[in-house]
Amino acid sequence: MKSYGICPASCGEFVQGILDNEEYLSSYAIDMFSIASLEEKKEDINLGPKKSRKAIEKVFEKFNIPLEESKNISLHLKSNIPIGKGMASSTADIAATIKATLSILNKELDNEEISLIASEIEPTDSIILYNNSIFNPINGRVKKYLSSFDNGRVIILEPEEILETKIIRSNPNYLNIKLENKSIIRKSFNLLETGLENKDLKLIGEACTLSSLANENIHKKPYLNEIIEISSKMNAYGVNIAHSGTVVGILIDKNMDYERIINYINDLPFSNYYRKIHVSNIIGQKEREEIEWNMLKTLK
Repeated sequence: MKSYGICPASCGEFVQGILDNEEYLSSYAIDMFSIASLEEKKEDINLGPKKSRKAIEKVFEKFNIPLEESKNISLHLKSNIPIGKGMASSTADIAATIKATLSILNKELDNEEISLIASEIEPTDSIILYNNSIFNPINGRVKKYLSSFDNGRVIILEPEEILETKIIRSNPNYLNIKLENKSIIRKSFNLLETGLENKDLKLIGEACTLSSLANENIHKKPYLNEIIEISSKMNAYGVNIAHSGTVVGILIDKNMDYERIINYINDLPFSNYYRKIHVSNIIGQKEREEIEWNMLKTLK
């Protein structure tokens, strides 16, 4: 009998940077998913990716179950999340695997505990949590929960270029560069919190755009200023980025004509760089729970 776990992607982060001398981010979930399936077998064991295999072991250790017993568990991952673009593909794989492991062991952990385990494997994203939050990617702890956001879409500008998070973080000046943006990031988090609380998409977009521009001294996004100008011209709400990835997102609401915006961008020269442009729904807690429940029901 197979056990399953599901976790969504994110198109980068609303905001990311230094707050109170620690690194924090606020990711948001979109309707792209990683699905982990686990099955006990005696032969033809599929180990799966190293990070996800480590996630299985971490859960066994958490419940003091001998690691020897994990060797008969076969792992398969199915995902439509692009890899190396800053869309939380690795976090989604790890979190989905943890959930599937809990299921096969008939154990339970809340999402904060799952985040803690994931952060022991690598810096993680807040999409493991069902609520928006200000979240420490290094230790997996929540600084503050924020209000839900369930009326949004994001137009994703995806280049062929990939970027590994560890490359960004391996810069010896990474923290010092982040500290240069400290005041802007505090303002961005404040705007984000107020915008989510009041369901004010303009404030949310302003927070994202500020954080995007602040990140230019860490990793430049080609044509970012042009994309911000287009967002304003098309009456979208703002631009967010994958702070340690390559995708850029234009935030819109669910009533906007996204095809008009995509067609406009496709006629511009920089569409040769952002070769794949597509749209995803931003999913809040209730919608996400419903989607994942229906997916699990179909799988079982």
